[in-house]
Amino acid sequence: MAAVLRFYRLGHPSLWIDEIFTWLASGGGGPLTWRDLIADVHGPLYTLAVHASWRTFGVSEWALRLPGALAGVAMVPAMAWLAGRWLGRETAAAAAWIAAASPFLVRYSQEARGYSWVMLATCASMALLLELHRRCDVRSVAAWFAATAFGALSNPSFALLAPVQLRMWLAGDPATRRSRLAWLGVVALAAALLAVPFAPSAFRTLDWRRLSPARGAAEGETRLRGETTLHPGALPFAMHAFAVGFTLGPSLRELRADAGAATLRRYAPEIAAVAVVFGTAGVLGLLALRRRHRLADGLLWLVAPALVVVYFAGHNFKVFNPRYLAVSVPGFLLVLAAAWADRGPRGRWLLGGAVAALWGLSLFHHYFDPRYAREDYRAALAAVRAAHVPGEQVLAVGAMEPVDFYGRDLPIQHLWLGFAADSARMEQKLQEALSRASGTWVVLSRGEDLDPAGRFARRMQTIAAAPAGEFPGVQVWHVTRPSGGDASPPAPR
Repeated sequence: MAAVLRFYRLGHPSLWIDEIFTWLASGGGGPLTWRDLIADVHGPLYTLAVHASWRTFGVSEWALRLPGALAGVAMVPAMAWLAGRWLGRETAAAAAWIAAASPFLVRYSQEARGYSWVMLATCASMALLLELHRRCDVRSVAAWFAATAFGALSNPSFALLAPVQLRMWLAGDPATRRSRLAWLGVVALAAALLAVPFAPSAFRTLDWRRLSPARGAAEGETRLRGETTLHPGALPFAMHAFAVGFTLGPSLRELRADAGAATLRRYAPEIAAVAVVFGTAGVLGLLALRRRHRLADGLLWLVAPALVVVYFAGHNFKVFNPRYLAVSVPGFLLVLAAAWADRGPRGRWLLGGAVAALWGLSLFHHYFDPRYAREDYRAALAAVRAAHVPGEQVLAVGAMEPVDFYGRDLPIQHLWLGFAADSARMEQKLQEALSRASGTWVVLSRGEDLDPAGRFARRMQTIAAAPAGEFPGVQVWHVTRPSGGDASPPAPR
C-alpha cells in the first residue's frame, strides 16, 4: 500500500519552488562538487541522492522525487520496528498500516525535499537508541550514530530530536546507564566533528543573532512572511496537518490568502470531524503511553520541537511550518497506534474506520482535487511556449525559480514582487520591464507572500483585457507594446 500511494502520480504535479531549490542545490543539471555539498545547509546527503537520481533517470519530476518516495515506503517497516521496541509488539501492525496510509507521510514522500528522510531516520535512530538500553557496545553505538548522522545530513530539523534523545540516553535500564554515560561524550565529540565542514556556511546563511532572548526587532525589520511567520493558529494547524495532511479543510493557498475565521467557517464540518476523531484518539493514545510508562518521553518528543520552532518564528529567524516538526510525526503516529492497539475489537473497528474515512477523503483530494494542487508551473509555461512568438519575453513575478525551470528555452526576465508595497515604485518597475520587448508574458505566482493585498494582480487586470490563462496557483497575462514604442500603458491583448 505504501508503494502504491507514493508512486501513484508521483511525477504528475509540477515542481514547486522549494523543490526547485533542491534541484538547484543538486547541481541544477550540471556537476555537483564537494564545495556545493558543504555549502548546502538544507541536507547535503539528501541533495546527493537527488543528484544521483536525476543523473541516472534524467531530469524529471519523477526522478527528483524518487529518493523521497523510497524513504516513504521504508517508513512502514521502520515504524513497525520502532513501535515494537518502544510500545510493545502488539502495536507494530497498527504502526505499519498507519505509516503506509498517513496523508502527511504520503505528501512528503512525493516531494523533492528531505523530510521523508528525516522521518525515516527518526524511526531508525529512536529504535537503535532503545537497543542501547539493552546492550551498549561499540557496534550498537556505531549503528545509532550512523542513523543519527543520516538524519542530520538529510535536513537540519533532525536536530530537534535532541531533547528526547538526551533524556533516553540518560534514563532507562540501570544496567547499561553507566556505559551510555561513558559513550555520550564520545558521540558528542563525533557529532561536533561531523558538523565542522558545514558550520561556515550555516553561520554565513543564517542570522543567528536573532535568536538572542534579549534581542528586539530591529528598526524597519519586516516579518519573514508577513503575519504567517507565526500565526496564532500555527500549532493547531500543525496538529491538523499531522492528522490528515494538507488536503482536508482549507487549502494552503486559501490560508496564505486569508487565515481568518471566514475561511475556517467554510470548512467547519471537516475541521470538527478531524478534531473529534483525532482528539479522541490522541487522548486514548496518551493514556496508552502512560500505561506503558512512556508518557514523559512521548510528550517531550511532541512538545520540545514545537517550542523550538515557535521560538524561531517568534524571533523572526524562521517561519513556522509543520514540516519543520517532521521529527515529531513518528511520535504522533505512534500515539495513534497505541490507542488502536489498546481497544477491543469493536473499538478498533470504530476508531480505524473513522480514521480511514478521513484519510481516504484527504488522499482523494491530494491526487485529484485542483483546489489542493501545487502551483501548476508546467502547464502555465507550456501554454506560454505554445503561443510565444520571436521578440517576446516572459516576466516572472513572485516565485521566479519555477518559471526559470519550466521555461528554460524562453527569454525570461524577473520582477521582484516586493515593489508592490509602493504603488508608484511598482508602476515604474513594471513599465520598465514591459518596455524591453514587443510583447510580454507575465507569469505571477505566490503573490500572497510579498503582495497579500493583491496590488500587482489588480494592476495587471487593468493592463491586459483578460488573463491569458489561469492555472492552479499561477496567473498568466499577455501584454503587447504599442508600435510607437511607448509602453505606458501597453495595449491590451
